[in-house]
Amino acid sequence: MRNAYSEVEAANRYDSARRLPAETKSLWLDAIASSIPNHKIRKILDLGCGTGRFTSALGDAFGCQVIGVEPSQAMLNIARSSQSLNIEWKQGSAEELPLENETVDLVFMSQVFHHLVRPQRALREIHRVLSNPGYLAIRNGVREENGNLPWLAFFPGALTIEEERTPSRRELNEFVCDQSFKLISERVIQQLFATSHDEYFEKISRRGLSALIAIPEEEFQSGLVRFRDWVSLQPDVAVYEPVDLFVFQKES
Repeated sequence: MRNAYSEVEAANRYDSARRLPAETKSLWLDAIASSIPNHKIRKILDLGCGTGRFTSALGDAFGCQVIGVEPSQAMLNIARSSQSLNIEWKQGSAEELPLENETVDLVFMSQVFHHLVRPQRALREIHRVLSNPGYLAIRNGVREENGNLPWLAFFPGALTIEEERTPSRRELNEFVCDQSFKLISERVIQQLFATSHDEYFEKISRRGLSALIAIPEEEFQSGLVRFRDWVSLQPDVAVYEPVDLFVFQKES
């Protein structure tokens, strides 16, 4: 599948549709920090940083410099609007990281793993740029949780895409460990995604998710009608979605 975020319009939609509440970011950063042994994190690579929604927060949480690497120039242009002095932005791919050997202590990937074109090569590159000890934190959906994402039920084509490309927990764990990493923490984070079902509908309707960008316009619009009908029947409560966090340590 083409890079869904290579176009300016799609990048702009992503930035608004995937925006997370401050408390959700804090939840993730606390989970990452608590999963890493007491080693000093001096530099972080936010790999596939997109529009930079986690980049500056990572720097603030760990008190260090962050390098944001992103293949899409359109996404990177939005990310560069951040004026933080602790962030360095670079265009590049996971398979050919524009970094020297052993230059970062933590690599963070948010909803990137299932987009990797050559995952084995990407893991070799991550291993190369990590220090000893170095850590890899992967925030990603897994196949087991697709049924717990209500919006997916209304877009069959998007569901097919997610079922085909999203790894299971076991597949992700075993694949990464086969590339000279060891798993040190795994958990499911129930994250606040929208404060109400009306906001949930608004976010999905912006079509910022790559699986929704990939399906035909007619299918998206018909699914949106069904989704709106479902939302109208839901109570006025916040919407939480499950996303997994895997933390690995580099092995020599």
